[in-house]
Amino acid sequence: MSRCIALAEALRLSGVESTFAGKFDAAAQDQLAAAGFNSVPLSFRVNSDADDTEVAGGTSGDTFDFTIIDSYRADEDYLLQIKSPDRKIVVIDDFRKLNSYPCDVVLNFTWDAPKLGYQDDPVLLLGPEYFLARRRLVDARGRSILRDRQGEVRNLLIAIGGSDPKGLTGRLLKLLRQQHAGLCVHAIGTENDEAATLLGEFDEGSRFLPRQPDLSEPLLWADAALTGGGLIKYECAYMGVPAAAIAQNEGQDSESQSFARAGLVHDLGLADQVDDERLSQSLEKFLSDANLRASLVARARETFPSDPAANAADAILEAVKR
Repeated sequence: MSRCIALAEALRLSGVESTFAGKFDAAAQDQLAAAGFNSVPLSFRVNSDADDTEVAGGTSGDTFDFTIIDSYRADEDYLLQIKSPDRKIVVIDDFRKLNSYPCDVVLNFTWDAPKLGYQDDPVLLLGPEYFLARRRLVDARGRSILRDRQGEVRNLLIAIGGSDPKGLTGRLLKLLRQQHAGLCVHAIGTENDEAATLLGEFDEGSRFLPRQPDLSEPLLWADAALTGGGLIKYECAYMGVPAAAIAQNEGQDSESQSFARAGLVHDLGLADQVDDERLSQSLEKFLSDANLRASLVARARETFPSDPAANAADAILEAVKR
């Protein structure tokens, strides 16, 4: 959801308004409302019987110039069904799971995207040059990358992602309190009694933050961050915040390893495979090695342009005019 909102925000700057169609939960609806976008509820999930007709025919009688698809449920057959001569299709992708992409534009901002072997038929927007950063991140980036994060870590952000089914926030807090109880920790997620007790063992000001509409303020505050293996590690790099990522699944793990080889994140491993001893050692390396963190920041500064979402929006609009 966040990357789609980021693209819609950038398109709005070019005078293009977006309507979101999907089977949204309450949290997603709140995100869209907060960002100022209209949404239309669909009766079915993407790539289920009636949904194809719903999307292909538009919503509420509106006519759309192009459709952006961001769903792991969308396969080749689905894309072929909704594609038409008068409707351009843009696909936001990350792992190149499909054998072919019958669409007009593929946008994949991951580090490995240029190496994934996409065919040349659609217009390809690949790599961090097209990272979909929320507008508030773009506005805050200048201040963030100029922040001095060279010294000891004092403010640590823990942001695993949209959900934390494996309880990684609590696991990280338990390991951190052994040697780093002096940190001020902000953890984004759903507070529970155990985690609240754990946070109480850290420095004054440590607290849970509710789910954020964007991470601009938490990232400006943070000296460093611990993240899941998804989008947030890109947001940290874009903002010049050194981050260590622990992956929640194999797809994230593979992508995090690539991001780490590029010098953009410290890889903590796959949650289900890294034991507490190795995880603690890797955390200690990240938090104690100022040179490591400085190198992550330097690499990030040279990798990301100032407004990659605008790059993506401009390139999409150019492509759909063809």
